[in-house]
Amino acid sequence: MKIKARSVTNGVQILLIFLVVLTVLLPFYWTFKVSISPEKEIRTTPIKWGISQPTFRNYRDILFSSPKTIGTAYTFKVGLINSLLVSVITTVITVFLGSLGAYALTRLKIRHANVMTFFVLLTQMLPPILLIIPLYFTANQLNLLNTKTLLVICYVAMNLPLCIWIMRGYFVTLPSAIEESALIDGCGRMGALFRIVMPLSGPALFTAGLFVFNSAWNEFLFALTFTSDLKAKTMTVAMAEMIGRFRTDYGLMATSGILGSILPLIFVAFFQKYLVSGITGGAVKQ
Repeated sequence: MKIKARSVTNGVQILLIFLVVLTVLLPFYWTFKVSISPEKEIRTTPIKWGISQPTFRNYRDILFSSPKTIGTAYTFKVGLINSLLVSVITTVITVFLGSLGAYALTRLKIRHANVMTFFVLLTQMLPPILLIIPLYFTANQLNLLNTKTLLVICYVAMNLPLCIWIMRGYFVTLPSAIEESALIDGCGRMGALFRIVMPLSGPALFTAGLFVFNSAWNEFLFALTFTSDLKAKTMTVAMAEMIGRFRTDYGLMATSGILGSILPLIFVAFFQKYLVSGITGGAVKQ
């Protein structure tokens, strides 16, 4: 009876896992299927799950489009490059400043450090839409509208509290004796941070960087409000502009969705172990 009950339990677990995997992967498959299907096949009813005549024309139109062929494909290509540039710069600045803030809250004898940490994290509860109007007028006065610099500043401010929280949780788990030895040998606080603490905090650095990168990569509201042309327009805005008033190119939209999700998926797939260890750092007291 026990063997039969265990077999039933295992069967139910396998079924549930299959359903979860199917639920997660089905939208990706459908998006990829639409991206390589001819337009007439996309609009036919009833829906066909297979692909009779696959074509990679949409990928070619986006990846090899030139300024002479101005259109939604070229707009998305430029937006993709802008998003990559803004996300990388935002990630580097945010992780650097977040590490300094987290180290100060963890190692330096600051009064009410826990209260400060709470209020830093509390800023994450503020809806970003409340900041749109004051930020718009401020950026207009500083001539920063429609620039990538403004997006980087906004994204750093949005993601810095979460980065500080992640890094602080990991710094707590590191033994302070290592830094004290470095300080006794004549190393300063900044030297101890960059020579001792940071090399030991690889998982936390990668976790914080991945969260910041994904947040900047997928952000839409600020990019839509603060940009108006190709000079600073990001991928998400370019993707939204593919929805026309009279006609929508669903194949091109699906292709942009696949291209826009490849980079974050690669990061998560290949560095999953660092992501898990970075998130769980600080969960257990030493």
